[in-house]
Amino acid sequence: MENTFIKPRINFPAFPFIYAYIESSYNKVTDYESFTMFLHGCLNEAEITANEVKKIALNNIAKALYGQDTGHSYESKAIELKFNLI
Repeated sequence: MENTFIKPRINFPAFPFIYAYIESSYNKVTDYESFTMFLHGCLNEAEITANEVKKIALNNIAKALYGQDTGHSYESKAIELKFNLI
């Protein structure tokens, strides 16, 4: 089967340097599975890191890419999940 995944384009800020680290990981994304694993990894790492700058950077990138992929904000996902539990 042909890989029809088109990786979303994103401009990473030059500062703080943590974005260069995130961008190097993003450059390794080749298909949709690795894209979702990248998002998952960013959100998980943001939860466990003690570095506040890193936490903000990881959340910003992951949530922006999530919105591009789904057409909905990441925050709306939590609301949707709450309604599905009712």
